[in-house]
Amino acid sequence: MTKKDKDIKKGTKKDKEAETEKRPLFSWLLIIILIFAILYLYARYVGPSGIKVNEYNITSGDVPESFDGFSIVQFSDLELGTTFNTENLKSLVKKINSLDPDIIVFTGDLVNKDYKLSSKKEKILINSFNEMDALIGKYSVRGDDDTKSNVYENVIENTDFIDITNNYELIYYKGLTPIVLYGLDSLNKGNQNYDTTFAYPNDETDAAFMATYRILLAHEPDTADKVSAYNIALMLSGHSHNSDINIPYLKELYKVRGAYKYSDEKYNVGGMQLYVSSGLGSSKYKVRLLSKPSISIFRLYRD
Repeated sequence: MTKKDKDIKKGTKKDKEAETEKRPLFSWLLIIILIFAILYLYARYVGPSGIKVNEYNITSGDVPESFDGFSIVQFSDLELGTTFNTENLKSLVKKINSLDPDIIVFTGDLVNKDYKLSSKKEKILINSFNEMDALIGKYSVRGDDDTKSNVYENVIENTDFIDITNNYELIYYKGLTPIVLYGLDSLNKGNQNYDTTFAYPNDETDAAFMATYRILLAHEPDTADKVSAYNIALMLSGHSHNSDINIPYLKELYKVRGAYKYSDEKYNVGGMQLYVSSGLGSSKYKVRLLSKPSISIFRLYRD
């Protein structure tokens, strides 16, 4: 064998060795790409599907005896135009009505801020809200996306929902002693008015029948630190979606203003119980991973 032949053979061997070394690296890159592709497809098409029902029993000595067993269904953050659309409203209404709630509360964000709702779809939304059944009443507050257009006002005005943004409502059940439902405007984009919201109780309130159990609806959960002076027992919020990508450490990147501190499912804030809905839609990225769309039912019991 000539020197030239030996060099060719040696070069061929080196080329084969280099090619062999490249194959595992290429295989690993292919596997990583495949994993990310599967995760994205799951987060885009599977994660946002269906509606989970979260059930909570709330026990307190401040719950009037007449409200023992009283039920509240909360839904939040439709974010129409993302992963939740008018086509999903039928199943939402069916799910809510199957729970036979005493009251229904909506805690803001009907339509995603980057989406323009057509008049046809707005009518579907209005009809769906009117089809929701509650024994006593239905109540709502604005979210930050609701301040971007007049859709929230148009929808609520044409339904039997009562807007309690910066206001309150006394709820009576099976006796003379009510509970009080407060509502605050969006922390991020609204104008929270604590004077009108917490005008009850006042000097004219009959102490014998004063509401001792107090519930607050506020879209952004970080509002919790601002209401410590008002003896709120239960606060219901949304906004954070409990993070669209609910993976430890990574979910910190998905925190949004108004839910920097309180973004997970539940907290105890100075004795006040705070529950944060994961909502139904998603953010502008239109994905949900390990964060199932949900509604919540709360049952009050006297301790």
